[in-house]
Amino acid sequence: MHKAVADFKDMGHPEWTMRHAFFADMGGFMLYPQDSKPFPVNNKHIQWLVMNKYLDFPQVQAIDIWDKSKADRLIKSLVCLQICWLIINVVARAVQNLAITTLELATVSIVFCTIATFFCWLHKPADVKTPIQLHCRFSTAQILLGSGDAGKKPYRMTPLDFVDNLGPSWSANVMAFAGIRSGPQQRPLPRLTNDRFPHVRKIRQFLLVTITLFSDGIHIFGWNFEFPSKAEQTVWRAASLVMFLTAAVFWGAEILAGLHRDNVWQLVRTIIFRPSQLKDLKRIRAERPPRPQPTPETFPLPIECGASATMWILYLIARAYILVEMFVGLRKLPRSAFVCVEWANLLPHLS
Repeated sequence: MHKAVADFKDMGHPEWTMRHAFFADMGGFMLYPQDSKPFPVNNKHIQWLVMNKYLDFPQVQAIDIWDKSKADRLIKSLVCLQICWLIINVVARAVQNLAITTLELATVSIVFCTIATFFCWLHKPADVKTPIQLHCRFSTAQILLGSGDAGKKPYRMTPLDFVDNLGPSWSANVMAFAGIRSGPQQRPLPRLTNDRFPHVRKIRQFLLVTITLFSDGIHIFGWNFEFPSKAEQTVWRAASLVMFLTAAVFWGAEILAGLHRDNVWQLVRTIIFRPSQLKDLKRIRAERPPRPQPTPETFPLPIECGASATMWILYLIARAYILVEMFVGLRKLPRSAFVCVEWANLLPHLS
């Protein structure tokens, strides 16, 4: 999203905000070519069309986009306050050595992700039902002919696949790899799907990995909780470890697969075995074109899909037990679970 805003700013359109970027990638704009079938366009599509003079810059105000949203910052702020109160209450119970239930612990795990999602979606509209129409004075055929060789290839999603093929996504890549038809079958797509995998690198990838691992690993804090039976405690411990370890292995596999697609292993082998060729390799890597967008033939890798499927089956089994036990475990609670936090002992005061 930030890149889309920066790219439009470089084109001389600083009025394209994060709200516009979110709205576009949610399918908020529908392109109506001359004498051609309409199809949805995202940030990259609009940028390319505007840059190549096929479309006038959309004169859409941020307030008009926000008007389409039924959720506002006040509602999100109230929800976040409630979430923060829950987290503070759980921490206070731990400080005063009061029992914390499995339901409270699992809820903290969920709301932790909710806060992170609200922060990332601070500028995101909600419940967008009717896209804004962008009328183009050119036909689809004229746009494709003007794009050169790139526009001659058959498209999978929309005629502008050569700009952005809307991948990788669950329906277009993973389900296609498994031979299962999923998502809209009409072409061009009548709407943008909401199952696209985010392209994150560096600090954003680190934050995403950290948040997911903490959200799954927080169940390990219930290691010494009092359970109705010893067997339930043992299974909780095992399920907590499985959830954390499978998430860690999944992210490790994804990072390694990304390094494979970027040919980083070639660089590593050169550093170790042929350091004299390192300068030439760096020059070649700097001059090579950007990595092409993933297609069902290149994403996911067979080993990546197999490893991920195994990890997620184990994860779902462990998660299912956690969801059941967080309620079943309420049938028999220690006495301190019914004791309220004594806030006066936690807040500074004069005696």
